[in-house]
Amino acid sequence: MITNKRDDASQPDPWYFDRLACPDCKTPLSPSQACGGGFSVPAGTPLDLRPQKPLWRTLRLPVGATAPQDLKKCSLARPVLTYSGPRAVRDSAELFSAVSESFRPGDRLLDLGCGSGDQVPVAAHYGLRYAGVDYSSPKAGMLADAHALPFHDESFDLVLSYAVFEHVHNPYMAATEVARVLGPRGLFFGAVSQGEPFHESYFHHTALGVLALLHATGFRVRRLWPSYDTLHALATMGRYPRLTRSLIEILYRFAKATPFLAPCAFFRASQRDKELEAVYRTAGICFVAERVSAAGSPVHDFSFLINVDNRAQELRKGIGAFWRWRCPDLGASRS
Repeated sequence: MITNKRDDASQPDPWYFDRLACPDCKTPLSPSQACGGGFSVPAGTPLDLRPQKPLWRTLRLPVGATAPQDLKKCSLARPVLTYSGPRAVRDSAELFSAVSESFRPGDRLLDLGCGSGDQVPVAAHYGLRYAGVDYSSPKAGMLADAHALPFHDESFDLVLSYAVFEHVHNPYMAATEVARVLGPRGLFFGAVSQGEPFHESYFHHTALGVLALLHATGFRVRRLWPSYDTLHALATMGRYPRLTRSLIEILYRFAKATPFLAPCAFFRASQRDKELEAVYRTAGICFVAERVSAAGSPVHDFSFLINVDNRAQELRKGIGAFWRWRCPDLGASRS
């Protein structure tokens, strides 16, 4: 079992240390020697297991997509809120409520893009074994790249991705990695931006985009539902003057309070039509998907090479730092 030199000897190792693998070549990591590719377990806090050199990966993906047909069959209903534990900073009550019936005591959860680890109390509420990774947060227990996760195949039963996939520069590669580290029938659940404004993000996903992405990488989507309204996202996250953001928020609240101003939709539309309309307007898409095949299986028939390189990540951080210096009063955190 791997022990990190920064840890006190009296502290038990995290349960996932014996599941760690080199992000470059996927061989088991050892604290005493480097792997065949020269990757070694570094000392320090947090544990840094990001790739140490540029990598190339080959993906096999379908040419066609069935997302429009899949959307017609997919549940769009918001889940019943059953979670009663402590709330995280990033409120995940709906997400966990949607999958909690599938939990078993001791299930292994990977929090992909964990930030400060605010989901730890939620995982503990369900008796889950928690592992959190983030690309850059100094408060994370481990630093890792979603495009090259430092774990063996089938290391987890659950993967949570809360507002992360808009920030990865290749979502197909990242989703393939999620499928690889999930066990058979493992669950992938989370939320991704759709109508939110640019916030140092790469790809925002529509409902069709989520369905196409997950189907191509070995998942069956169980359900989708809207997070919150795009107008509210523009008011809270948009880089507009304060007055403009206030006016957008007023417009959002007015539209929310007066749905009857669209009488056909309000009085005659079916429940399904109303759910679909909410998906069109939403700032983010929430999803629950089940792994049904290993990524890279024969159902994927289109291959290409992709570079795993963190220079784009550094550029993204530089852009964010510039805007925070140039316009400190613009932009607001998500509410």
